[in-house]
Amino acid sequence: MGERYLITTALAYTNGPLHLGHVRSTYIPADVMRRYLKMIGKDVVHIGGTDNHGVPITITAEKEGVSPEEIVNKYHEEIKRDLDSLSIEFDSYGKTHSEIHIKTAQEFYLKLKENSYIYEKEIEQFYCPHCKKFLADRYVEGTCPYCGGEARGDHCEICGRHLEPTKLIDPYCVICKGTPEIRKTKHRFFKLSALAKELKEYIKNSKIPDYVKNMAYRWIEELHDWDISRDISWGVPLPDDNSQVMYVWLEAPIGYISFTKMLGDVWKDYWLKDRGKDVDVNIWHFIGKDIAIHHSVFWPGMLIAHGEYNLPTSVISGGYLTLEKKKMSTSKRWVVWVKDFIKYFHPDYLRYFLMINAPLNKDCDFSFEDFQKRINTELIAIIGNFIHRTLVFIYRKFKKIIKVDRGRLKEEDLKLLERCEEIKEKYHGHMMEFNFKEALMDIIHLAQEGNNYFQKMEPWNVKEEERLKEILYTCGVTVKYIIYLLYPFMPNKCMELLDIMNEELDLDIRGGELKKVKVVFKKIENKEVELAKKEILNIKDKKEENMITIEDFAKLDLRIGQILEAEEIPRSKKLLKLIVDIGDEKRQIVAGIKGHYAPEELVGKKVVVLCNLKPAKLCGVESQGMILAGGEETVALLVPDRDIPVGSMIK
Repeated sequence: MGERYLITTALAYTNGPLHLGHVRSTYIPADVMRRYLKMIGKDVVHIGGTDNHGVPITITAEKEGVSPEEIVNKYHEEIKRDLDSLSIEFDSYGKTHSEIHIKTAQEFYLKLKENSYIYEKEIEQFYCPHCKKFLADRYVEGTCPYCGGEARGDHCEICGRHLEPTKLIDPYCVICKGTPEIRKTKHRFFKLSALAKELKEYIKNSKIPDYVKNMAYRWIEELHDWDISRDISWGVPLPDDNSQVMYVWLEAPIGYISFTKMLGDVWKDYWLKDRGKDVDVNIWHFIGKDIAIHHSVFWPGMLIAHGEYNLPTSVISGGYLTLEKKKMSTSKRWVVWVKDFIKYFHPDYLRYFLMINAPLNKDCDFSFEDFQKRINTELIAIIGNFIHRTLVFIYRKFKKIIKVDRGRLKEEDLKLLERCEEIKEKYHGHMMEFNFKEALMDIIHLAQEGNNYFQKMEPWNVKEEERLKEILYTCGVTVKYIIYLLYPFMPNKCMELLDIMNEELDLDIRGGELKKVKVVFKKIENKEVELAKKEILNIKDKKEENMITIEDFAKLDLRIGQILEAEEIPRSKKLLKLIVDIGDEKRQIVAGIKGHYAPEELVGKKVVVLCNLKPAKLCGVESQGMILAGGEETVALLVPDRDIPVGSMIK
């Protein structure tokens, strides 16, 4: 039976460029797999693109005073540029805001409706009287009713639960900050709960990794029907009601099908069930673990309900990437954008590091020092060293790649060549299980054995030319194996080496003229790392960074205040609501000191208050200033060491 492979990557959301976390979990591993499958002669296509609809894009557009389409087009181009810069190749790359996708999504919807999986129901939803519209999803923020954490629309950022937005505590409209009211509206629902049995059977028989299966089983136990329409104008219009659009998580995954259609009629060979009778069709979704459930439960449920399409064979979920041991944050600018990183380092180095740093299904950390160390001690000192010394020696002696009759080789030569084949087979097993870290370790081990052989044979001391050729032939074959196996991870560097060797991307030795050898794998110097880290992370000298002028200090309105009232904020683990007298008025201030002080011990206490801090809502409660405190595990309020009047200025 033949085999076909359709690889997809999560559709990048067009509200910003890509950072290292995106490419580690999704795009690099997918490209590695595509290149490997093509290299071994498999029928494979890589489908990708951008996700262009949904509330966050409309919010961004409203805040910037532009159309959603302008936001989409801007970031679609930036994302594709980032992917191109890392040599991530697609056979089809599309946009969900396109004619082919909108048509495909609407046809899919109508098929679900025809199969009785869509129904209409009246629901209660937040409506903003000031903005005069229903507030879909992330137009509403508030406090999670389960954990007390910050929640955005239908998702809690702290506990990760799916939420009913109307259940939020202290909700507010993200546009005008006003309090919304609840009104009734009619929405479409997808009968996901009716598919529990089919989904359990699918998960059980699929090749989805166990860690994803376990998450999926837990979700199936609490399966509920899915609200799939939204009261906004930006998106794929419902074909039976143009006043609403499809929920983005209904229409976006359909992009895997619509983008495959961009290849022509061949799309049917990968997606339609009746086309795969004599062919084993593998559909692999490479995604980040934050959307593993969408791809292992919701999306297969949609496909089962539709009835005509193949289901995903596997869902490869990449773990999170932290930065210098801290969670990446775009709002705090603690992030490494792809476009910035490649200004300082070769993209192939990044591909190598992110794939060998940890198994794909595990969270891992990126640090500039670890990156430098792995590149220098593994890639350069082991792999690069063996390749370079072999090619330099061959060039010095013969100026061409050596080719000899294998029947004349000695036992020690054949032993290394046998190891090449053994490691190639072992590598293949790791690749087909998406174990990229171990696959790269196989290459390192082969290079180590090549180095050991080179040292043992001492070609610089071999006088007999024929024996020298046998040794260098053995080394040359080993080099080709290493380049061949390394190619999916580092395509540019490997093609550069093959160009020097005048060889093709295969395991045969042609014996062509060897070009003058140059250093392909260059060491990363300390000064390069220091500069990149300083520029990318905006790290300045601590003394310089912390310096302010007297004018800066004069802008701070610091006063002595006295706490009049203190109470807990329900369901918040850290926050207390305080009423503080600052002399000429009383302020409501939210302070993160719960657990360090009981409310009753705060009443009457004099504290230092920053009065001209811009008001902000914390867990839906407005805070009109800041109480100053210090410490980490033990927190202490800043208090005057002698009694001075409330409202006294701190100068």
